[in-house]
Amino acid sequence: MTRVIKKYYGVLTLICVLIGFLFPEFSVFSGYTPLLLALLVFSLVVEHSIEDLGRIIHHPRFIALILASTLLLYPIMGFIFSRILGLDSDLSVGVILLSFAPSPIVAALWTEISGGDGTPAISAALTSMLTSVAVYPAVLYVLGVASPAVAFRVLSLLLFSVFIPAILALILRLEVELVQPVRDGINILSAILGLLIIIVAVAHMSGALGGWGVLRVVFLVSVMLLAGFIYGFLIGRRMPGYRVASIYTSGMRDGVIPVGVALTYFSSAAALPATILLVVMPVFTGIVYYLVGTDD
Repeated sequence: MTRVIKKYYGVLTLICVLIGFLFPEFSVFSGYTPLLLALLVFSLVVEHSIEDLGRIIHHPRFIALILASTLLLYPIMGFIFSRILGLDSDLSVGVILLSFAPSPIVAALWTEISGGDGTPAISAALTSMLTSVAVYPAVLYVLGVASPAVAFRVLSLLLFSVFIPAILALILRLEVELVQPVRDGINILSAILGLLIIIVAVAHMSGALGGWGVLRVVFLVSVMLLAGFIYGFLIGRRMPGYRVASIYTSGMRDGVIPVGVALTYFSSAAALPATILLVVMPVFTGIVYYLVGTDD
């Protein structure tokens, strides 16, 4: 079952996007999105030992280059294109939320699907995510998007859904004999949780995709994703051992956290860019998968 899910994960992702559009009733689970994300982070991190994650310390340049996509490349492009396309204030807030979103932990899953080593991918993704736990709320406050109280609540959300699950998973992973017998089950759980989160997020916004210059936002998100994947491809050429990991970790963005933050603290319009990302990114990821191939 694990092999089947991994082989057809791209197709399953697109099916989940369609399910979200056709069955908005799944939006009833929107309030549980932080919990679903926390379980996803935990299930992915617990597969790796602290020693595995520690190997990335010997290659700090890789982490620095990945962080650049999260903290520089996407924010700069989001700012420039928001101005060029003349997006209104709500959509601009949504672009800011998306631009500074932590890198998706699912990048490690796609790296392993492509036959690459998921350890550097998950190490870089975690470093990016844990860095963003502090940077993300600070940026929202500095840019005037969030008040100190809202920025603190966003910080609390990220601590609950990212930081604490990752730390708990690393602690539990020390007990190898407890994790190894259920490893296949954990693999299946992480894949299913990732798909379920997509269904819930898309379902929540299925009735709100109109009247906000959707085509402009689709164009902006597509350009940002394209730039991210190209950036990852260029990194991979200079660091062959991280070819697949760099492509997915640099290119893929997180849409779930921006959607949750937007719907909780801002507006439905502010959630639109991240929702479109959830729809568009599987298409880009599938194309990249077939163009780049695997490391098998």
